[in-house]
Amino acid sequence: MTNSSQSTGAAVDTKTVNIIVNGRPKKVADAPISFSTVAALAFDPIPPNAFFTVTWSHGNRGGSLIEGQTVPVENGMKFDVTETSQS
Repeated sequence: MTNSSQSTGAAVDTKTVNIIVNGRPKKVADAPISFSTVAALAFDPIPPNAFFTVTWSHGNRGGSLIEGQTVPVENGMKFDVTETSQS
């Protein structure tokens, strides 16, 4: 007897949200997004020895991300990624 709730091998339908990265629309998984993922969406390929500043905004909220951080992603969030020089 088989259990009808078992996986049939079909792909799981993952919810996505729309975000804006450096003015370009992107679709991403509805899960926290990391600094490195946002940088990769902005710069592909990522230049060697590059340093980035990542800021985000959504409505009247906003902030910045540093390497290793994540932020819960929401539909319509805007991310600005700027390549910065090492001080």
